[in-house]
Amino acid sequence: MVDRPCIIISRHLGCDRRPASLEDELADLLYSAGWHITLIPHLYHLPHGSELWARITALPEPLVLASWLHPRPSTCLLYEYAGREPALAIDLSACSDAGEACASITDVCMGSDEGRISTLEAEVNDRWYPVIDRSLCTGCRHCLQFCLFGVYEIDAEGGVTAARPDNCKPGCPACSRVCPQGAIIFPLCDDPAIAGAPGTIMKPDAAARRAYYVRTGQTCPVCGRKAEPGEHADAPAAGSTCDECGSPTEVAREIAEPSPVHREIDELIDALDGLADARGGEQR
Repeated sequence: MVDRPCIIISRHLGCDRRPASLEDELADLLYSAGWHITLIPHLYHLPHGSELWARITALPEPLVLASWLHPRPSTCLLYEYAGREPALAIDLSACSDAGEACASITDVCMGSDEGRISTLEAEVNDRWYPVIDRSLCTGCRHCLQFCLFGVYEIDAEGGVTAARPDNCKPGCPACSRVCPQGAIIFPLCDDPAIAGAPGTIMKPDAAARRAYYVRTGQTCPVCGRKAEPGEHADAPAAGSTCDECGSPTEVAREIAEPSPVHREIDELIDALDGLADARGGEQR
């Protein structure tokens, strides 16, 4: 049971009255039951430099967050930019009505003595940028090397951060597709795994896994191979390959790399071919 939380309702962005009506009705239901509610703009579209983040940081604990995002990205956003971790995060888009949303909160939270509704306002605009799940990120820096738009950089602690989020190309979730840990979320993406839907983690495909090992120089934990200097990420090995990193397996390397005997035979054949060409030239 969460003890008397401050409930944040993150408003939907846009002119659609249906989500706005659900938000207002939810706020009224919670208020009438004696809860403390704070209405804020849409978390994802709130500018990173907005003073509102500091005001969210100052809200009393514990926090319950109701937003129009999956719980995982909304939790990551609150932690990344307000330094807070909600005791509970619910997705309003998964609730059929305000009553269901209210029940999902009140079932796990103790009520307050007196209802209160506060509104924190800030200018917001449509945005598209990556949200990093710090619980999964290992700091491998693959996203930093992969991104073409200069979104990422290394922070003072040596970790990767989305320092220039608005450099991101709208609609592009490519870095999420190649992250080996599934730590990069684009909450507005149509792909549930990239959007951070419950029970899903984005897993890179074979080509993306190979690119990771080639670009970062990491040793594959499955086959133990390290990419050779100058090896190209977009040139997968032929034949039998490691399922994890795409490198040739031992069998494939034996086939691809001739033995000394085979090399000696090849050299003799080349020499004979050269003699035959020379004799043919003399006869002509």
